[in-house]
Amino acid sequence: MNKNYYIFFGPPGSGKGTQAKKIAEKLSMPIISTGEILRQEVELKSEIGKKAQKLMSQGKYVPDEVVGDLIVKRLRKKDAVNGAIFDGYPRTEFQQNFLTNKLKKFNTTGIFVAVKDAEVRRRLGGRRACVCGQTFHTKFKPAKKNGTCDACGGKLFIRSDDKPESIKTRLEVYHSLTEPLLKYWENNGRLIKVDGEQKIDNVYKEIVKKIVNF
Repeated sequence: MNKNYYIFFGPPGSGKGTQAKKIAEKLSMPIISTGEILRQEVELKSEIGKKAQKLMSQGKYVPDEVVGDLIVKRLRKKDAVNGAIFDGYPRTEFQQNFLTNKLKKFNTTGIFVAVKDAEVRRRLGGRRACVCGQTFHTKFKPAKKNGTCDACGGKLFIRSDDKPESIKTRLEVYHSLTEPLLKYWENNGRLIKVDGEQKIDNVYKEIVKKIVNF
């Protein structure tokens, strides 16, 4: 059976995570998300988790070597042997070289969800969270009562990585480390680019259409 791997790229707040989930369901593939893997480590309060939590709260990325070990561990699971969707990895040249070397025998395609910086700031800056796990947005999904969670009545707050200074840092890191990776996929004719500023369903339809015709 031919293995297919799809790697989602895009700035923070581009919605690539949402699209990765939808495509994973469409293709019956698992999602390999460094964000989810790292969150599990944070919940376990492992040494990796503690270090990751500190860095992520500052809007910074976790070291390549650490993430690479976690990716190898995840690729060995049975659900990933015939293909997978990558969300949030690779983010650096080191990670990309590591991953493409691991997957060089298979069909691997990059999917770039393009969103301008101004839109990223608008999307992330309006996000609000609650300790119960519910999330809201001042424009796209406002709480019925300003500043209060609809589900539990708790006080909403801005996550540390959604504050202006963290958004600025996240964008700077993305442009300096991750954006340059797109050239590899483009030069090898393995890049699908979509407009991420459309409605979620329209972005999804565009991705599906381009995958089918790729």
